[in-house]
Parts: sequence; structure tokens; C-alpha cells
Amino acid sequence: MFPPEYYAVLLTDLTLTNFRSYRQMDLTLGPGLTVVSGENGQGKSNLLEAIYLLAIGKSYRAVTERDVVSWQAAEAGGYAIVAAALDGPHGALELRVGLDCGDGTGIVKQVRVNGAPKRASDLVGMMGAVLFAAEDINMVFGPPRGRRRYLDILLAQVSRRYVQALSRYQRVLGHRNTLLRALRERRAREDELAFWDDALVREGAALLSERWLSMASLAQHAASAFQRLSSQDELSVAYAGTAEEPEDGDGARSLREALIASRDQERARGMTLVGPHRDDLRLLLNNVEASRHASRGQARLAALALRLGEARLLAERRGDPPLLLLDDALSELDERRRELVLEEACWYPQAIVTTADTHTLPDAFLHRAHWMRVHEGQVLTEDAA
Repeated sequence: MFPPEYYAVLLTDLTLTNFRSYRQMDLTLGPGLTVVSGENGQGKSNLLEAIYLLAIGKSYRAVTERDVVSWQAAEAGGYAIVAAALDGPHGALELRVGLDCGDGTGIVKQVRVNGAPKRASDLVGMMGAVLFAAEDINMVFGPPRGRRRYLDILLAQVSRRYVQALSRYQRVLGHRNTLLRALRERRAREDELAFWDDALVREGAALLSERWLSMASLAQHAASAFQRLSSQDELSVAYAGTAEEPEDGDGARSLREALIASRDQERARGMTLVGPHRDDLRLLLNNVEASRHASRGQARLAALALRLGEARLLAERRGDPPLLLLDDALSELDERRRELVLEEACWYPQAIVTTADTHTLPDAFLHRAHWMRVHEGQVLTEDAA
């Protein structure tokens, strides 16, 4: 169980209306480990997606927000609602996200916290959560943007300053890229770039400062988790930046120097080539690039270790361990590794694990867990298997 110096924020109630396969669902959740079973395609992943949406302000897998509205409701111009009640040391908290399809031309998104209107970004950090999903193997084999997204979601749950700086940085980046294209086409003057350089350096340095600050701890937690899961292999994680990390931690100076060095290339290509939006996480497996040499099994363990490392870092930085969501994390693992993952899950005040095969769960955990079964968009509470 989590150390006593941490405090727990628990998800106590979840309500879904027209969210993917759930027409209407009201669910009460308790502390500790909850196992959600059911055949593939019944809605287990949708359930965790809804919970994670409340933690990060948007769906982690939808291409557009309309995708999470059940097709019947979307076709009729209806709406979807995801709502939750939280309980923590500072009292109760109610989160609600509504998605209204309206006339079909777009989605109107409404966010409320304790009934008061908020921006979607305001949700981030209110309920710390970490989600492992099958797609996470792309953090090893996929392009850098997936690893950057992993870092951004992690750090957004740690720091409101990071959320605000990331939003401003993305706006500045768009304006600067537009100007670089105009320069390439001789429709702008060189001196116009100075303002956007300053803005990019200011916001980018704030992002880099938080990323550099967190990397040592993240790398250590991820490596430890991987070592527990794979005693014969070693995972190392490092930040691969387009601006060099200086010994004095002055990210502004380092980023500005990188911008100056890349100026000719940026004008020629019409885009910003250095900065946090181009950086990456370097994953090494036994001191070689994991993306080139890892087997599928090793990559899955590495992705799971990154998520477990993320969860430990969130607990460390926030003071409240996050809600741990493990979607089909136990498949493809042998019995010993399943036990290790569940032991880790039980460290958290609240964890939800989905599985299509309850017979693979180690006996030691069968009577410690709350059990639920998903069938055709309905969640049924069960006794222990």
C-alpha cells in the first residue's frame, strides 16, 4: 500500500451517458484493486477511456471528440456526458464533461467542476491518473510525437505552469512557422522574427526546465519497474533534446543558441526545427536502441515500465498517488510477471485492471479485489472469482 505520508484522492462514482458503447451507466467504485472482466469488444477499454478523459481533459484515443459519442446519439444530434465524484482530504469534488453534437457541424464541449463552468485544461491535475493501453507499444516503436505526448501529459498533471506554458508555446510555434514560410517566399522581413524568437524561447525554456527537472526521477522509476519485470534486461531512458541541457540549467540561453544555429535551415524549410516540439525520449534496451532491437515482448514490458515509472513520479511530485488504469496489461505476460504487475497495482490507493480472462489472475489476488463484469455496455458487480 502507498506510504502514509501520501494522501489519497479516490474516484467514488462514475456516470456515463451515450459514451461510446455505454448508453447509460452509473457505477460506484471502492478503494483498492478493481478487476473489470469481459470478452473483447464489450466496453472494458471504453470504461477506462472515460475515466482518463476526466483526468487529462480529452480522450487519449479519439481522432475527434465526436468519436466518443455513441453513434446513435451522434446521428440524432445528441450528446455524451462523462461525470465523476471524487473524495479526498479536501472534501468532495464533482467533475463533468459534456459533448453536444448539436446540428452535426461540430462538437460543443462543456466542462464543469462542482457545477462551475471551466476550460478543459482546468481538469488536468484534479484527478491524477495513469493509463496503460495496448497502443503504448508505440512509445517504443512509434515516432517521437507519441513519446512527447507521454511527457506532456505526465508533466501537465504535475504542474499548472507546464499546462499554461505548453498552450502558449503551441500558439507561438504556429505564428513563428507561418512567418518562416513567409520569409521563405520573400513575403516578410527578417527582423519580424525577433518577437517570435523571444516568445518561443520564453515558453520553450519553461517546458524544458520542467522536463529536465523530472527526467532523472522518471528514468530511475522506469528502469526499476523494468528490472522488476525483466530481471535479465536493462532499460534506460534519457531526454534527447534539440537544445543542449546546460550545466547551469539556463534553458532560455540554450534554446536561443540552438535557434541561431538552425536559422538558415529554418528559413529554407519554412518551419521551426528546434525546441520542445522536436525533442524525444531515447529508450535503450541493454544499451542499444529499443526501437531497432527490442522484441515485441520486450517493447511491451518497456512501455508498461514507462507507465509504472510515470505513476511513481506523479505520486512523488503530487503527494497523492494517481489512479492506476491498466487496460489488458496482463495479457502476454507469464504468471510471475502478472503477479509483479498486480503487486505494483496494489501499492496504489485505487487501481482498475481489465482482463478478458480471469483465469490468468494469480490466486493471491482473487480475494483482494473488487470484481466487475462488462457485457454489452453494462457493468455488473460480481463476487470474487
